[in-house]
Amino acid sequence: MYLSSAVNEVSTEALKEIVEQALSRREGEYIMTLADKLRMEGEIKGEIEGLRQAIELGMTLKFPDKMYSVMSRIMDINDISLLVKIKDAIKTARDDSEIMALLN
Repeated sequence: MYLSSAVNEVSTEALKEIVEQALSRREGEYIMTLADKLRMEGEIKGEIEGLRQAIELGMTLKFPDKMYSVMSRIMDINDISLLVKIKDAIKTARDDSEIMALLN
């Protein structure tokens, strides 16, 4: 992490080469695995945030009077599949009770 923050203008390939030269192959593989893990965590967080924004927009447009109560609960959900179900349910829901049922 120090290397990536200390040298902003070095390309990923150059940084990888520096790490490989400085560390053993095993340590280098660990660092690249760690980088992959951090990248994946960032992608998941981004997907969760995007779903939350889509739900907020859907609630604002379809059930504006319930948007705040739903969003206060949505902010505690990190399960992507549940967030997708809620987002999709907003499209077809006849009333907010169908959305609330998914939050229980």
